[in-house]
This record gives sequence, structure tokens and C-alpha cells, in this order.
Amino acid sequence: MTLPDAPRLPERVAAVIARQIAEGRYRPGAKLPPESRLSEVFGVSRSVVREAISRLKTEGLLDSRQGKGVMVLAPAARTAFRMEAVNRLSQQELAQFYEMRSVVESETAALAARRRNAADLKRLRGCLARMAQAVEEGTDGTGPDVEFHRNLAEASGNRYLKELMEFLNARAGQVIRTARDHSSRSAKLPAQVQREHEEIFEAISAGDAEAARRISRRHLQNAARRLGISTLGA
Repeated sequence: MTLPDAPRLPERVAAVIARQIAEGRYRPGAKLPPESRLSEVFGVSRSVVREAISRLKTEGLLDSRQGKGVMVLAPAARTAFRMEAVNRLSQQELAQFYEMRSVVESETAALAARRRNAADLKRLRGCLARMAQAVEEGTDGTGPDVEFHRNLAEASGNRYLKELMEFLNARAGQVIRTARDHSSRSAKLPAQVQREHEEIFEAISAGDAEAARRISRRHLQNAARRLGISTLGA
């Protein structure tokens, strides 16, 4: 196996090993080959392999056992949630990512409708205004779009939901940008996307948790369809 020469080679090696773990090539409890063997397989130095393994330990996929080498941890034993960059996911994985977002964000929106305060509503209005300006000018509105969803999590009042949403949004930016790019090819779609966000805001502002849940889920389903993902909600 050969990898292209790149300044972030350890991350590339780590990504391949993580993928092999996810695909079951290395099962929980299995021992990784020694550094020397991995160095030969990937065609890189042992220091690159060592750094890649260190990263995977930090992410909770691997652990060193005295006298046993580097072992693959079972999901229940892992200390970190890991997910590949969204732009490297397959269509099926991307559908599952949007399904997860739909579940998490719809319930987050419901909590936000119950718990939002004046400052939360002001921040959400600001995001909507910047998104509307991007629609009017035909520019990229990804930034305020991502910020809208982050502020929605803030309004839920739940620290863990906020941190989870920040994790997901950090990986969703490119996908949101792609979806907005697809939408911009139609004269009507950017306005429709804007309207979906406004409807979420209106439900949260009105304190209607059920409407916020329903509209947020519909928005994520529509976003998936705009990317050509038709299996969501099946």
C-alpha cells in the first residue's frame, strides 16, 4: 500500500487504520501489527506510524497494553466519539449522518422552544438576517447557517447537546456549503431554504416545542434530499 506524500501523513495513516477498524478488519481486542510492519505496509517511516497510533489512542480507538502491544478497543470502552470528515463519507453513511442530525436537532429545537430567552432569540434573528442577505446577494451563507444551528443548541440549555452539535457542525460545514450550492442553481431553492430556517425560528420564538421538533426534522430531511439523499426517514 502506498500513500501520497503529504504534510499531514500521520492523519492519513490514522484515517486508513480507523477505516479498517470500522470495517471489521481489526476487531475489538485485536492486536495491531508492530510499527515496523505498518511502516512497510504504508510505505512511511516508523515515526509517522507512531504519531498516527498516538492520534488514534487520543481518539479512543486504540490502547497500549503492557506486554500485549497496541490493542483495538471495543466501542463501549472508548473514551471519545469519532467520525470521519463528512466529505469522505459514502452515500449510505451520509444518509445515516443526516438521519442522526435529524434526530438530534429536532429534539434540540424542541428544548430550545421551551427554554429560549431574549438573548437566544436575538442571536437567532441575527443569523437569519445574515442568511437572508446572502440569499439576496447570491453569496455563500454557510457561516450564518452553521451559526444558526449552533445557537439553536445554545438555546436548548443543555451543555452536552451544545457540545455534540458543535462537533457535528464542525464536520457538516462542507456538506451545508454543497447543499447551498445545489440550491443556488434553482431560482426558488435559496428562498425555500431561508424560509425553512425562519419557520424553525418562528416555532422557537412562539414556544411551540412540537412545531419546532416537526419543522426542524422536515428541514433536515429536505436538506438531505437537496443533496440527492433519498433514503433518509425510510
